[in-house]
Amino acid sequence: MLIIFSSSSTATKLQRLGSKMSSIPIRTPAALNDSELHALLLQYRRENWRGIQTPQWQERIVDDILRDDGEAVLQQLAGFWQMPSRARVLDIGSGVGSFVVSCRRRGLLAFGVEPDRIGQGASLTSIQIARRRLEASVFAVAVGESLPFADRSFDLVTMNQVIEHVSDQVAVVREAVRVLKDGGALYVACPNYLRFYEPHYKLFWFPLLSKSIGRWYLRLRGRNPVLLDQLTYTTNGRLRALLHELETGYTVVDLHRERFLKKCDDLSFASRRARFVAQATRLPGLGDLITWAALLFLRLTEGGCEMLILREPRLT
Repeated sequence: MLIIFSSSSTATKLQRLGSKMSSIPIRTPAALNDSELHALLLQYRRENWRGIQTPQWQERIVDDILRDDGEAVLQQLAGFWQMPSRARVLDIGSGVGSFVVSCRRRGLLAFGVEPDRIGQGASLTSIQIARRRLEASVFAVAVGESLPFADRSFDLVTMNQVIEHVSDQVAVVREAVRVLKDGGALYVACPNYLRFYEPHYKLFWFPLLSKSIGRWYLRLRGRNPVLLDQLTYTTNGRLRALLHELETGYTVVDLHRERFLKKCDDLSFASRRARFVAQATRLPGLGDLITWAALLFLRLTEGGCEMLILREPRLT
């Protein structure tokens, strides 16, 4: 059951959040203890992901959610973008609110939007859980294609494992950069469907497998294909093409590519094989070709894609 706004005044208030966020006090998370949160998360996963993921996987994911402190996403920004103090953050597809809660604990003005249409649909929704984790009213039921915020409202906008779930990727990206401040950053992470793996069903999967064959395969494996119809296959190349459609004034950074090149420069790879490749990229005459081949291999085999879109500061 989807939560809707109970009154027009509530909707209007959310639409004005972009211009009023500085007046909203940061509050500490409400007294929802870990055992209560664990029980709610398990109920949500079992209702919404029944037939999509096994009960074992549902429990593992709940444990991962409880351990998530938001640090992984924030670390990806280091070295590429400086987070302002008291930054305003929007998490598109905020789910059960983990990243927003983590940002609030760091003193950031964080907000989340979530349509909650993933999976089977159930009486308990992710945004209901998110709203019980914070006292402040910072979560809105909304879709990424139509954000209820004013232009240039946020320093940081995140879409972590979200873009593959939206119906209109172009519209969502345009909305994300619309609400992004000058000098702000948009972080996008998504699965790589060139791998032999489906990350939602946790199954072996042929790259870019047709949906008709995929539905048959899922039923053969005893899974419900309802989520497959809600997915859009994403790859590094497709995400790059989508982001490069933005008008001028933005810089797109492929975080996986940049981290690989940095490790090649300082030979900081953990594995001996990777260090050998890094040394080979320095060979005269062959280095550029080896680098190109290594990056191509990375795009084909990486578990996911991570991009950072930097909006240029306005000249004064």
